[in-house]
Amino acid sequence: MTHRFPVLLAPLVGVLATAIAAAALAAPATAAAVALPASVAFGGVPRVGALFNSAGGALRGHYCTASVVDSPGHDLLVTAAHCAVSAGSGRVRNGMVFVPGYHDGIHPYGQWSVSRVTADVRWSRHGDPDYDVAFLTTRPGAGAGGRRIQDAVGAEAIGFGTPRNASAVAVGYPRRTERPVHCGSRLRARGAGQQEFDCPGLPGGTSGGPLLTRVGPSGAGRGTVVGVIGGYQEGGLTDDISYSPYFGAAIAAVYRAAVIQG
Repeated sequence: MTHRFPVLLAPLVGVLATAIAAAALAAPATAAAVALPASVAFGGVPRVGALFNSAGGALRGHYCTASVVDSPGHDLLVTAAHCAVSAGSGRVRNGMVFVPGYHDGIHPYGQWSVSRVTADVRWSRHGDPDYDVAFLTTRPGAGAGGRRIQDAVGAEAIGFGTPRNASAVAVGYPRRTERPVHCGSRLRARGAGQQEFDCPGLPGGTSGGPLLTRVGPSGAGRGTVVGVIGGYQEGGLTDDISYSPYFGAAIAAVYRAAVIQG
């Protein structure tokens, strides 16, 4: 059986169709999705650097990022714990070397070797992503002139309990390139222990990179580290969405332990 409108309803259907078409033309267009900022390669900043593997005194390639933070000993870095400690076994990576301001094969300030790693046991024994933060104690290496790292390049402040929706700049070293990248975006809470940072172009190697507040668009100037790329999914499974443990009381306790150990 063929279905059709009764003859008397046909004119009304035509009017309705015309009215719907007119309304569609008059309606404002749906707002376009806001494009996320993209990372930009640049020449780096002094207080952020690349973490290298080394063997026999020779650097073997950079694999993570770290930054210098204020400490009484003038010798402390912060990074993601997964860059330095194997979750579950607690085994510490050997031969870590920090090169601040690294770019294009250049070591503008020298090298510092890592002499001690301080991380929460909830990371080292259980791999809890809320504790994927480590503090690295350093000692001068090649080209450092015997200076402690903070005396050579300065240090970022470190912030605990900061607002979860702060604007921040990420700085990190993609593993496959020889220049760091920076990207500005806004932090968002992801549960009680994590923060999310949306920015295309933060691939492997940027893990451990600081999330800085109160800095210029490229991370220039002394800022405050309020997170590091890590935590959930060890920082994110894609280059576009990154995570960080929230820097609250638990991470503050790890920092104090690193300072006490000297």
